[in-house]
Amino acid sequence: MSHIAIVTSLLTGRIHASFELASRLQREGHAITFLCQPSTQDKIEENGFICVPIPEITFSYEYPLRAKMESSWFKKLVFHFKHLKRHYSEGEKILNLEGHKEKLRHVNPDLILVDTEIHDLIFTSWELKIPTKLITTWFSDTISLNNPSIRTAIIPGVGLSGSKVGIFGSWLIMRLKINGRVLINRLKFEHYRRWMLKTYAKKIGFNTKELLVNTLPPLYSFKKLPTITMTMFELEFPHKIPQNSIYVGPMVNEKRIDKNNMSADSNELDNILINVSKASKKLIYCSVGSLAKGHLPFIKNVIEAVSEQENWYLILSIGPKMDKNDFADLPVNISLFNWAPQLEILKHADCCITHCGINSINECIHNKVPMLLYSGQYTDENGNSARMSYHGLGIRGDVTQDSSTQIKANIETVLADEVFHLNMDKYHSIYLDYKARPLTPLLFDFKEN
Repeated sequence: MSHIAIVTSLLTGRIHASFELASRLQREGHAITFLCQPSTQDKIEENGFICVPIPEITFSYEYPLRAKMESSWFKKLVFHFKHLKRHYSEGEKILNLEGHKEKLRHVNPDLILVDTEIHDLIFTSWELKIPTKLITTWFSDTISLNNPSIRTAIIPGVGLSGSKVGIFGSWLIMRLKINGRVLINRLKFEHYRRWMLKTYAKKIGFNTKELLVNTLPPLYSFKKLPTITMTMFELEFPHKIPQNSIYVGPMVNEKRIDKNNMSADSNELDNILINVSKASKKLIYCSVGSLAKGHLPFIKNVIEAVSEQENWYLILSIGPKMDKNDFADLPVNISLFNWAPQLEILKHADCCITHCGINSINECIHNKVPMLLYSGQYTDENGNSARMSYHGLGIRGDVTQDSSTQIKANIETVLADEVFHLNMDKYHSIYLDYKARPLTPLLFDFKEN
């Protein structure tokens, strides 16, 4: 079969999704090589994949000579134009584009799948004429009057904001903010990476009219490059999907090895799960995500909501950026960890209180666990929450406003209302249909628009 290279981002959820994508392609007979940043090499190799390290991606940089200067805006202006001819050559060295091309020539894949954030590898692969497809776990951010941005919590048809006028207004404000930010960066002579990559794209003959300044961490989205979306089309808001997008379904890898020095003790967790099952208690799992600092008042409200419910048991995963010492004297029906094996817990859970990261949502669908949708309000989380609420997979709450009483009522509803379980069964069935489809024809027959 073919030799396929995969370039994933540094985000834990993206890496986990790429493991399932790679595993399925291996089972279909393809050879897989990860082109990995050094900080992810151990994790990828622990999971049994071949990994060729590439130079660490430089996501943000300042012009090195100017970075040493404490100067006024006028001096920055003079410096910028004085060294105008050197900006590109210095930027090319900082981004190490030649280093990326050297690695690509060495690996020499038949096809490369590149995370939408990693523009350095997208452009260098394109320059070397390696068949290139983008991969993402995000829902569509197509500008449409039927499709609010995934940065927003807007649901079409709900309230004034969900009207066509409201959606148009939200897109207008969003684009003004994004382009305004770009303009401010230019005026402050900061964040050269966007300019550098676009200049490089022009140099290699890439049509930069196909680039759109993005509303998410990627600096640009691509209007024509084939994009493999690791979500379900059926969970989108109804709108016209771009011809360069194809959906392959959520990628959930049950066999992943996920070492974490802050992990829950496996014996302790096993005992909790056994005891909860024996007592016929409802297991509620709450995670604030690996990126979030967490919302301390919200987590304390969750604890209060569960504390007096003898038939409920709560497992809290607060992430690496919060201190367990902030939660003294926990009730007997609550266990708290900095990190917990989410997939294992979700196998037993009756309800998940999620920050609405797409990988956590996909893992809930994988295990048919209805959700309480409390967006962490980071990148796509508001939009994910809106889409899950729209399709009836959970109740959407407000992480900053909901009291412990409201959270308790939401949990009761999700546990008791059969509608959420029926909807979860429906979308779980669709998910299994995606899992049964071979990926090879989808990847190789899907061409650039």
